[in-house]
Amino acid sequence: MKVAWIINIIHIPLNYVLIFGMGEWNGWGVEGAAWSTLLVRAVGTWLLWRYLKKSVLAISLGTLFSWDKNTKEMIYLAIPAAVERMIMRLGQVVYFGLIVVIGTKTFAAHTIAGNIEMFSYMPGYGLALAATTLVGHSWGAGNWREAYRYGILTAAIGVVFMSFIGLAMFIWAPWYASWFTKDPEAIEMVAIALRIDAFAQPALAIGLILTGALQGLGDTKSPMYSTAIGMWAVRIVGIYFLGIYLEMGIAGIWLAIAADIALRAVYLFFRFKSQAMQKIKLEQDRDENIFN
Repeated sequence: MKVAWIINIIHIPLNYVLIFGMGEWNGWGVEGAAWSTLLVRAVGTWLLWRYLKKSVLAISLGTLFSWDKNTKEMIYLAIPAAVERMIMRLGQVVYFGLIVVIGTKTFAAHTIAGNIEMFSYMPGYGLALAATTLVGHSWGAGNWREAYRYGILTAAIGVVFMSFIGLAMFIWAPWYASWFTKDPEAIEMVAIALRIDAFAQPALAIGLILTGALQGLGDTKSPMYSTAIGMWAVRIVGIYFLGIYLEMGIAGIWLAIAADIALRAVYLFFRFKSQAMQKIKLEQDRDENIFN
């Protein structure tokens, strides 16, 4: 969090200077924005490394390139998580292209709605990190019931928080849209998108947080599978069918997104419950054998 504050304080004025210039220099425009982002990310990486070096987890650079049991385990866990992000980004490229086919104004409205929706992610991401830490700590200690309770508790808290955010999005959608545009048609489309998305907020909370909980269990494959199926079989197909084929426009796009979010939430919930219950059952059987 501290590093995020620092790099954003640097990023905003650096963006201004490199994009628009200073004095007689006219800046680099879009290229300036790219250079600014690259520089602050480099600074952020360096600062995070410094914080890590000061912590009890301090390691040398050489350790990162050693090939031992811990390294293998890290790679085994990291690859599905990296592939999951790649699947998501490639899917976004495809469905953004489909939205452009519908119309540039629709794409602009979708982008605005997506920027507004980003604020609803904040509690979910925070609780997902908490779930990864708490579930992972309990799971590693063999406290499987406690790990399960932490996962369900953080997801429940997320549902409450993000449901309130969804309610606010539904009520004040046109006002939020007016922050970005004064075009009445665009405001109407953004409001439609946000009001559909409002109903998806509880499922979004479950999906985000239980992804973190599953990662705490050491399961990075289930989120990868859910993203692959949800993005390519539900979201992209749904946007084509509802948005283009049935000509539902922005409503079709966000109905497909909501369906994707809901499907992922259901899948991840049952995966988390299934894995936790398997361990809890083993614990019960062990306790019964000891008692007998």
